Amino acid sequence: MRSARPVKRLPDEVARKIAAGEVIDRPAAVVRELIDNAIDADAKSIAVEIANGGIDRIRVADDGRGMSEADLSICADAHTTSKIAAEDDLLKLETLGFRGEALSSIRAVSDLEITTTQNGREAWKLAFGAIKPDRLPAGTVVLIENLFGNFPARRQFLKRAAAETSQCRQVFTEKALAWPAISFRLLVDEKPRLSLPAAASLRERALAALEPKEGANFFYELSGSGNGFSFALVVGSPDVVRADRRETMVFVNGRRVSEYSLVQAIEYGCEGHFPNGGHPFALLFVTIDASLVDFNIHPAKKEIRFRDIGSVHRAVSSTLRDFYRRYSIATIARSESLEDRELDYGLDGASRRSRENEASAHDPKLDGYGGGRATPSAFDRPPERALPRNETRYVMDSVPDLAKAAGEATRGQTAENSGNAGFAYHGQVFGTFLAVEKGDRLYLIDQHAAHERILFDELLSRSGERQELLVPYRVETVGEDENANIENAREALGEAGFAVEGDGDGLWLVTAVPDRWVGTERDLIDDLKDSTKDPRALVSHLYATIACRGACKAGDALDAETARALAERALALPEPVCPHGRPIWIEIDRAELFERIKRT
Repeated sequence: MRSARPVKRLPDEVARKIAAGEVIDRPAAVVRELIDNAIDADAKSIAVEIANGGIDRIRVADDGRGMSEADLSICADAHTTSKIAAEDDLLKLETLGFRGEALSSIRAVSDLEITTTQNGREAWKLAFGAIKPDRLPAGTVVLIENLFGNFPARRQFLKRAAAETSQCRQVFTEKALAWPAISFRLLVDEKPRLSLPAAASLRERALAALEPKEGANFFYELSGSGNGFSFALVVGSPDVVRADRRETMVFVNGRRVSEYSLVQAIEYGCEGHFPNGGHPFALLFVTIDASLVDFNIHPAKKEIRFRDIGSVHRAVSSTLRDFYRRYSIATIARSESLEDRELDYGLDGASRRSRENEASAHDPKLDGYGGGRATPSAFDRPPERALPRNETRYVMDSVPDLAKAAGEATRGQTAENSGNAGFAYHGQVFGTFLAVEKGDRLYLIDQHAAHERILFDELLSRSGERQELLVPYRVETVGEDENANIENAREALGEAGFAVEGDGDGLWLVTAVPDRWVGTERDLIDDLKDSTKDPRALVSHLYATIACRGACKAGDALDAETARALAERALALPEPVCPHGRPIWIEIDRAELFERIKRT
């Protein structure tokens, strides 16, 4: 057992290094803090140079306001800043930096040199604790060398130079994404790595900084707003699929932040359009009243706290959901080629109305979304994974309504006949798609999406029909917000077939569910407590879940009669998209098919 040790005050040098470690943990943190300072100084151009992953050297030059000799003399002291003066200023932060820790922390673990000017006529350099006159045309240059040279315990945990370089570049890119009006330049070991001139839009900057493999016409810029906030989204079409969330980013007031709720909002908005574990390309930029968000909860300002995250979440997810839904409809309808028209994001009200009037005769499915043009072919989209042959399931009994319809629709007909809907069914493709010929067009119908939409529409038409539960589901809430969410949704839930009763003290009982309910108690509890969905969106989500679980799946083998009946009902749908917004079918006409195989 350890013996008791007396409490003692740490030496100033040790205390400074410990404090510095909370802010400066690696070279990328230095790059982040210095770029923040340059942006706060209203720089129009920022150049970053690093050597050996930033361990040997980091140099950040800007053309911002610069500092006076008096400012320079104390700027690297602990808790010195020009950005706040009183405690109340923390409630309305308008700058990226504010704590007065960055330069002090950097000086504690490196050799620091700062050269600065306010007018270009006189400049000053701080080096080795002394200030001397110098020459500089504009702004400030900060030079850091020998990072953690006096702190070997921290230096030994740094990664290889290549890994540290990658981290520095990531921070550089994130800053550039959020501030498109500023030009950025990155040099690594004296070699230019990334040059980003000032851009006219977030979309333009995103494409230049991230260099996605897809063409620019696959990317769009959306916008929305709410009480005290606005936002912009740079998103890819459903054809831009990512295997992970590395290109799903959230920025708030110019900072890249870790905010799970808003990443979740993006995922909710894209639900159904990126199957098989795919993720979207989506950059969210939120601008919010400084009094509605707290940035002062993390040393590196990576985490924040919203006063009302729910309203932002709902606005983002609904904007994305609407975009992808309209995109799918426009792609399916083909009433207007997306490659021939520029979408109208950023137009003022009069210009937007003029554009809408011009396009009214063309079925403007995507008006209001902008940035690029899209030319994706539906045939280029990856299908849902078909099950291997030994996983195929024969599911005639799982779709009894379709089986019944099949019998009625095909009674007295042979399998070779077109059927009374005027089409010929040719069979299943990859155990997932129904191949149908109608007129001079070939349709590939997603059997799951089609059946899901049919069940969803039937649920809506029978809304309110319910079954009593022998043992009610128990929903225990935490806090008034969750109680308010359920209370606000009770009327809509009741109309949908869910009976929800409050039992006091944060306990709710679900005593009845819709007739076709196939969800679990856990699913329902999680959905009811979710503050990010308004009542109508919640009901739609619950119905979509029921329909999804009840529909035939990819890989299910349907007999010819059932498949033909499903195809007939699918082609008769007024809106050929599933409840999650995915297209139910793709089509190709005879002329295009013949052209593709060079048969003329």
